[in-house]
Amino acid sequence: MKKLKALLVILSFSLLACNGILRLNQKTFNTATRKTKKISEWQTLRFGAFVHFNDNTFIGKELSKNIDPTVFNPVKLDFDSLMSIFQKAGIKYAVLTTRHTSGFCLWDSKTTQFDVASSPYKKDVVRMFVDACRKHNIKPCLYYCLWGNYWKPWEWNPTIKAELKNTTPKEVIKAQLSELAENYGDIYEFWLDMQCWAYTTLKPQETYNLIKSKNPKTIIHFNQQVQNGTEIKYFPTDILNGEERIPPIAGHQPFRIIGNVTYYLPFEYEITSQRCDKLSLGNGLMKGSVWFTHTESHFYPVDSLYRYIKMNFERGGNNILLSTAPDMTGTYKKADADSIIKLGKLIWNKK
Repeated sequence: MKKLKALLVILSFSLLACNGILRLNQKTFNTATRKTKKISEWQTLRFGAFVHFNDNTFIGKELSKNIDPTVFNPVKLDFDSLMSIFQKAGIKYAVLTTRHTSGFCLWDSKTTQFDVASSPYKKDVVRMFVDACRKHNIKPCLYYCLWGNYWKPWEWNPTIKAELKNTTPKEVIKAQLSELAENYGDIYEFWLDMQCWAYTTLKPQETYNLIKSKNPKTIIHFNQQVQNGTEIKYFPTDILNGEERIPPIAGHQPFRIIGNVTYYLPFEYEITSQRCDKLSLGNGLMKGSVWFTHTESHFYPVDSLYRYIKMNFERGGNNILLSTAPDMTGTYKKADADSIIKLGKLIWNKK
C-alpha cells in the first residue's frame, strides 16, 4: 500500500506539471485599498480561536521534527464538542493547524505519505474540522506552515527526502495549498506561517495568487511574526498582525502605503492561552507561552489574558485570535474549556 501511494505521489506531480497547475498563476490579485464588505465582516467577528493540534501534541514538542506518522492517534477527537465550547464563548472563526513544522498533514494528501493516511487515525481531520465549523456556524479557517529554506524536514525525515527526489518543496507547498483550497468548499481564511522559512523562489505574491485564484473571497493572512504590527514583512496580505503582540501605544494604523498605493489592513492579535515554563518559546507577553498542550501546561488566568486583549481593542486592534490546544485525546481539559467560555464572556461584555 505504501509503495502504491509513493507511485501515486510521483504521478500526481507529473500530472500537475503537465496541466500547468504548478506554473506561476498569470493573474495577479491585490490587497484591498479600502474597507471592503468582506474585511468589514471580518472585523465584526471580534473573537477567533486557533486549534493547535498536530503531531506536536503527541510528542510534546512545540517545533516538531517527528518522522513517525503512527504517533498521531487522537482516540476521542470530537470537533463538535470543541465547537460547542466555541459557541458558548462567542467564538466566530476557528483556525486548524493543517500542517505544522514536521510537515505532517491532517488530510490524505496526494503529495506525501507523511499524513493521517499513514497513521492509526486514518480519518480526514481537515474534513471533520471544516464540517463541524459549518454545523455550528463558525467560519472555517486553515493554518499552513511554509518551509523549504531555513527549515528542511527532508534532512531528518527519510519519507519526505525520498519524495523530494521527484519534486521541490515549492511544488509540494503549492500542490498542498491547492488541495486545501479546492477540496473543502469555501475556506474563510488561510493563515500562512513562516514565510521566512519558505522555499526561496516562492514569493508571497505567488502564494496569494494561487489561493485567490481558487476563491477570490478567501482572506489570506501572512503571519508578520513577533512585532506590534508596524512592520509589513510579507505582502500581499489581507490582514496585519503582531504574533503575541498588541498594537503600539499610538494605535494601529490600517491605511498603509506600499509602492505608492494605499492599502487597508486591519489588525489581529494572536495570544496563547497555554503556559508551560519548562518549554516556553519566550515569545508571549506573559511568561511560559506555548502553542500546544503539554503534560505540564495549563491555561493562563483569564484576567491576565483579558488585560492584553482589552489593550488590543483600545489600541485599534480588530480581532483577537486565542491560541487553544486540545490534548492527545483530541478534547480540551475541563479547566481549559471553562476558561475559554469565561474569557468569551469578558470579550463580549456578558455576565
